[in-house]
Amino acid sequence: MKSRIFVLTIIGFLIPYCAALERDKKAVQSCYECSNIADPSQCTRVVTCRANEVCYTEAHSTSSIFQSTVYSLGCRASTLCDAISHGGGVVGRKRNVRQLNTHCNSCCRTNNCNRNLCGGTGNTGPTVSTSSSTYVRLLGGSHAYEGRVEVFHGGIWGSICDDNWGGHEAQVVCGMLGYSRSGSGGAQGGLFGAAPTYAKIFMDEVNCTGTEASIDLCHFNGWGVHDCGHDEDAGVICNSASTEDNIIFLLDTGLGGVIFRMDLNTQSYVPIPMNSLYTPTAFDYDPTDGRIYFVDYRLRQLMSVHFSGTDVRELKQLDANADLEKIQVDPINRKLFYADTGNDLIGSINLDGTGYRVVVNQSLDEPRDLALVPATQTIYWTDWGTSPKIEKASYDGSNRQTLASTGLKWPNGLAYDYEENRLYFVDAGTHKIEAMQPDGSSRSVILTDSSAHFFAVSPYHQYLYYTDWNQHTVMRVNKDGSGKTNIGPTGFRQLADIRVHKYGYGMPGVVTPSLIVVDESHIFVRLVGRGDHNEGLVEVYINGEWGTICDDMWDDREAKVVCEMLGFGKTNAKAVSRAYYGTDNSIIIFLDDVNCTGEETHIAQCTKIGDWGLHNCDHREDAGVNCTFDVTTIRDFVLVADSYIQEIYRMDLETGSYSAIPQYSVNTPIGIDYDPLTHTVFYSDVGLHLIKSTDLDGNNEKILKRLNSVAIPDGLVIDVQNRLIFYSDTGNDVIVKMNMDGTGVVNVTNTNLDEPRAVTLDVANQVIYWTDWGAHPKIEKSNYDGSNRQTLIDSGLKFPNGLVYDGTTNKLYLCDAGTNKIEVMDTNGQNRQLIFQDAGAHFFGIDVDSQYIYVSDWTKDGVIRLNKDGSGETPVGPPSFGKLNGISLYHQGG
Repeated sequence: MKSRIFVLTIIGFLIPYCAALERDKKAVQSCYECSNIADPSQCTRVVTCRANEVCYTEAHSTSSIFQSTVYSLGCRASTLCDAISHGGGVVGRKRNVRQLNTHCNSCCRTNNCNRNLCGGTGNTGPTVSTSSSTYVRLLGGSHAYEGRVEVFHGGIWGSICDDNWGGHEAQVVCGMLGYSRSGSGGAQGGLFGAAPTYAKIFMDEVNCTGTEASIDLCHFNGWGVHDCGHDEDAGVICNSASTEDNIIFLLDTGLGGVIFRMDLNTQSYVPIPMNSLYTPTAFDYDPTDGRIYFVDYRLRQLMSVHFSGTDVRELKQLDANADLEKIQVDPINRKLFYADTGNDLIGSINLDGTGYRVVVNQSLDEPRDLALVPATQTIYWTDWGTSPKIEKASYDGSNRQTLASTGLKWPNGLAYDYEENRLYFVDAGTHKIEAMQPDGSSRSVILTDSSAHFFAVSPYHQYLYYTDWNQHTVMRVNKDGSGKTNIGPTGFRQLADIRVHKYGYGMPGVVTPSLIVVDESHIFVRLVGRGDHNEGLVEVYINGEWGTICDDMWDDREAKVVCEMLGFGKTNAKAVSRAYYGTDNSIIIFLDDVNCTGEETHIAQCTKIGDWGLHNCDHREDAGVNCTFDVTTIRDFVLVADSYIQEIYRMDLETGSYSAIPQYSVNTPIGIDYDPLTHTVFYSDVGLHLIKSTDLDGNNEKILKRLNSVAIPDGLVIDVQNRLIFYSDTGNDVIVKMNMDGTGVVNVTNTNLDEPRAVTLDVANQVIYWTDWGAHPKIEKSNYDGSNRQTLIDSGLKFPNGLVYDGTTNKLYLCDAGTNKIEVMDTNGQNRQLIFQDAGAHFFGIDVDSQYIYVSDWTKDGVIRLNKDGSGETPVGPPSFGKLNGISLYHQGG
């Protein structure tokens, strides 16, 4: 947060007197203290005993499940030790949960004497070779690079206790997941939520060097040996600037449509988190842009998402009859093909959402899977209808041929092998995996498995990776049919799709920029911490994750680049070091030794691709900047009001980087507008029942009007020319006009209003337009004085949240969170047209310029930009906001 705060420096603090803090004057003993460890010689914690206590060690078996000896060390009353040494029983001691088989009880009376009392193996703990069934996964994170660590052992999943958990342990986990080890951070205290109470805790006191190939090669207490609860479940934050390589992408429809990213070599995996609104049922991966394209059968949409799980975009909203099967992406010709068994068609669309067409819609029954050959622009597909078959055609639907029509029942999966120029397909009815040439010749059976329900297949070198609904793992077989085996851990329910991605392998001609995806369009900076709008701690965002920058080599040249990205310009930009503006220990350090010339336009241009996450710093060295604030030269921006985070932000339109406009008091900002003449921001706050203004840098904050306690000022717009403010109040059911200084308050209208919200102006004609989302939703207009009131539309609306007048075209643009539509119409309500529809969207604010439509979308946690024909959906900035409401554009000279 960037809100202006009062800083209270605590110079000292008092510890209240407690009798327990008074030490007995008699001599006391120090002893090693650990619980349930595998090797007592590895215990390092030293405690001071009470005056009547001595050191002890106990050795016992943990349980019949693990059958291993563990040791507990600490302090014990000397009277109990005397009884033990004389062979007497210890009366009244209770065991916690289990009855443990005790092998040794022994005491000693000198400092730190108890590490060798009961022997011990002196080894480094139990280890399992990398060929064993030990895997890790992450759960509970907001993106694919963080989460609670769970380890698979003995056929089940369990968590890891955070005792001794840190960066070295995180390096091992992140390495197992295929991520970079550099920059990894350990998370403690159940940061990513706790595992269920019934879940196992498998590991405790894990101690790694950071170089181990697997977490079970690190020293730890022993499988299942711990003294923890799930509130101590360990987590990791991995470096999101990692190689996008050696991946098996999976989709489990049995788990509700979850896409997983599994490391090809270790089979450890992480789910790719997305908004739970979406339910993918099939997908494909475009390595060129690092995007996963998927179909959502429930919303009937063709969608895409960045590989991090952020930046969800719609390609096309399909009709109510659509029953979507599988899809295939052509990354060379930039097209997507899909099968629709509801409309019995195969369609295509460009990856930017344009160029939709029906390719085949004749003589199709139940089309399912697809395969593409971009070089010849050929599409192959399966059909599992009453007459099952496999066919092919050109991209335009011509040259259609049937390749196979016998010996098929449910040909669910199809894949093209670009190394061998062969087609592979799987059939759940015949229980076979087969192969044939692209013309249908040389058909042969690879594998017959009468117990299998095959569904998807993906070739990779000498292997075929496939899914079987009667297995709960990934499956693999050699291309000659030998070596059928389960791959990775169990726990999946219904794997419906699979894609193997290896850099340089697969479709010829695919241009992938690098192993590590550092895409400037998905890298942003923001200012946080103490300070004004133009200064603060610098955080950088890449692939779904925020991190800081170390101040080594940080000087004004780097500050120039950051300030330019934020729209302030490079003039007199100053570097600030040593975490002057505060820090955030919960995120990783992304960059160190950044080396800019000052002429770069983006911070990513100042560091090598492989250097992300490499550093030798801690957060006390976090870098900041102080930019020159000049309202006359600031670059084009969009203002957004975030009612969840309780901030107002200015975001640069060119880069999507942003900084909060600090306010002493802001609660629930909703409506917002900008006066370019005085460089003043006006906004409504429904939580505080206020209409307010502030300078763009956060200074000169003013309350223009205090409203009554029932007021809900949802909408706000200003008339710069006539120096007026208009706002809607759905609590009092009124549209109000007043001067910009808060005087001259008059009601425009207060009759026949139910839930008025958005307001917009035609200043030249002094006409106000507004939306009403009440029991009978409608859009109305009147003159500034309330006269000539008219209803423009009152049908096909549910929650018309946003409305804007476009003076360049004399059109009204509206967005509706109930119909999920963006529409345009004439100012008299005529010629109403649908521009864009997204069944998963929750639109709120809208603004336009000469080229684009901008909307805030609660589902996508940010601002979305569209061409005025509805194509080209693109996020502006990162999806890191809470609940964006009103938005307002500013263009220099416009």
